[in-house]
Amino acid sequence: MDANDAIDKFRQFVKGVPGYAPETFDIALPYIEVRRVEKGDFVVELGKTSRYLAFVAEGFIRGYKLFDGVESTTCLCGSNSFATSTSSFITQSPSSLALQALEPVTLVLLSHDSLQNLYAASPFWEKVGRYIAEHEFLSMHSNSWRNGPISAHEKYLTLMSENPGIVNTVPLHYIASYIGITPETLSRIRRKLSKGIS
Repeated sequence: MDANDAIDKFRQFVKGVPGYAPETFDIALPYIEVRRVEKGDFVVELGKTSRYLAFVAEGFIRGYKLFDGVESTTCLCGSNSFATSTSSFITQSPSSLALQALEPVTLVLLSHDSLQNLYAASPFWEKVGRYIAEHEFLSMHSNSWRNGPISAHEKYLTLMSENPGIVNTVPLHYIASYIGITPETLSRIRRKLSKGIS
């Protein structure tokens, strides 16, 4: 995906904000950076400050935290989502979350300083900031089933219904970590499903 296509995809997202007009979006163009991140590279590293609000135009990113030295996958961010260590970005302090590309990724970036400049320049971009915050909150809320009192089988089926192609992109041990089960349990679930056993 080239830079223009990535920006157009971000534009389509921003069109959902009340008051959108082409000229109000264009105010942001001098501030926008499009970056290609290769598989395995980090968007945000543990202990480093998240400097950018990152819109995923293409690709998949895994977010994880360390618990007793063990990686725990907390998010799987695909196209049309945001991959940012939110608390680190807001406070400009070291991140407890790492974000790593699972495949080549195209990001549309706005730095913290650029976003503040846009807020000051246009009430519309203040609305965009609120819209993104609400979008991320609702996304987090809609994924609360991962920690809910449902079976591992149901968690896997829920993930598959929400992200049908995820198993073609995300390694299974990350999927297991994301829904809070062991890789062995996930393998058993997948074997049963392949045989038509519920």
